[in-house]
Amino acid sequence: MLEISSSSEIKLAGTDIYFDSKRAVPLSFVTSANFNKLPRSEKIIATPETIKLLGKKIKGSAVLSSPYGKPFTLGSYSIELIPSGQMLGAAQVVIEKDGKRIVYAGGFKLKNTVTAGYAELRRCDTLVVNCAYGAPKFIFPPPEVVMESIFEFVNRTLFEDSVPVILVNPMGKAQDLIIFLGERDIEMSLHPAMAKTLRLYEELGIKIPPYGGIKRKHFKNKVLIAPLSYRDSAVIENLQRKKVAVISGRSMENGTFVRSALRAEVAFPLSNHFGYDEISEYLGVSRPENVIIRGNFGDSFTEGLEKDGWNITAFKKPRQLELF
Repeated sequence: MLEISSSSEIKLAGTDIYFDSKRAVPLSFVTSANFNKLPRSEKIIATPETIKLLGKKIKGSAVLSSPYGKPFTLGSYSIELIPSGQMLGAAQVVIEKDGKRIVYAGGFKLKNTVTAGYAELRRCDTLVVNCAYGAPKFIFPPPEVVMESIFEFVNRTLFEDSVPVILVNPMGKAQDLIIFLGERDIEMSLHPAMAKTLRLYEELGIKIPPYGGIKRKHFKNKVLIAPLSYRDSAVIENLQRKKVAVISGRSMENGTFVRSALRAEVAFPLSNHFGYDEISEYLGVSRPENVIIRGNFGDSFTEGLEKDGWNITAFKKPRQLELF
């Protein structure tokens, strides 16, 4: 009998195996480096790339590295990490026992980018996903289409003799954008958080274009790229001629609110989490008997999937699910 327990955490019942735990636990899989703060678990398992990108965020944990496509055993379970398409090193966890298979897909992404690569899809009995954009209206454009729109914004702003300022999450989306703009000969000034992560990407074999740091009065003919939290900084506030863009999946839902909150002229809908069309595609390939959805979603999201014939279990509150 294989079970999954879920409260504020996701774990295999009867074991100490957790997934993306937000508190210190005996053993947790960490499926991407997109953590602001990593709990001090006794042991963590992640891909070599994720471990590298997490760096000093790993404090006091024994680190077990597992590359993609290299199955190993934990007790009576067979475990394998496969690409999730979310960002460099991000993984799904494939768990098998007694001929049954669970895939913990987390926040996978099927519309791939240059650094994340393609998600690998597996047939499974149960699929577990973390939902960030839980409504049918969240169907994101292809990343390359959004990138072209950002490129046009940058060129137009530079032509107007203003400084294009782009606010973006410093992990994942930022690196894809920087590579895209660099390949098109756009000069960039980067926030230190971006530069630090880029150096790690380079050490992991990703070719990074030239860039500069943030220096006051040295932004002419350059685009300034920084985290969203940098919007109120003196560096940005003191720019006399600027146009601000924000990159956020939330702009698909309410671009006006996103622009207003960050005092931006434009918002671009780029996300490293799946949209409604992507989970539909994933289900069509994996054909699970059970689909476990947790996170941020509405009734329309789960009802739409149920109308397509999928057996959905959705939860936001503590409960236990017996799967097999």
